Amino acid sequence: MPRVADPEVRRAEVVAAAAALIAAEGPEALSMRRIADRAGCTIGLLNHWFKSKDDLIEAMLDHAAAAGVARVKAAMTDPEISVEEVAREFLPLDDERLAELRVWLVFWALSIGRPDLRRGYSRRVQAMREEMSREVAERGIVTKDVTRFVDTLMATIDGISVNAIAEPDYWTLDRQVDTLRWLLAKTT
Repeated sequence: MPRVADPEVRRAEVVAAAAALIAAEGPEALSMRRIADRAGCTIGLLNHWFKSKDDLIEAMLDHAAAAGVARVKAAMTDPEISVEEVAREFLPLDDERLAELRVWLVFWALSIGRPDLRRGYSRRVQAMREEMSREVAERGIVTKDVTRFVDTLMATIDGISVNAIAEPDYWTLDRQVDTLRWLLAKTT
């Protein structure tokens, strides 16, 4: 990784490198040495930017969440976009989204028994839930039970996504989209 003078840009590159490592190798790769090697920096530099490994994990989750939110916000600039098209932005339908999902799954696993990490997860998901609910209500996608619709949609996306990682031969891209389409046809 080439040296970058701007510390915030360099920090973002380190977070992206750590996320790529985790996405490729899973939680076993979570050592500061491995992350520093992948990012092309020293452990001292990691310790300068991140108070702890948990701090770096939170930064990786922020990175993955920001990428997903940016995609969804870009998609929602089109007033004619369907809820299916927006929801598809959360499914692991390409390498980028698959890598982001793997970071989320590592975070989920690490948050077992860790209330501080669960609170961070909950805060991020609540923000997404509120944004989706606002969009669904404003667009008139459903006229009643907006919260139930969004909860169901988000739980379905999570279920499809986890299964797509666990059983990629069964949960093909077509099956993921068809399952989402089926749910939306039943609920909208």
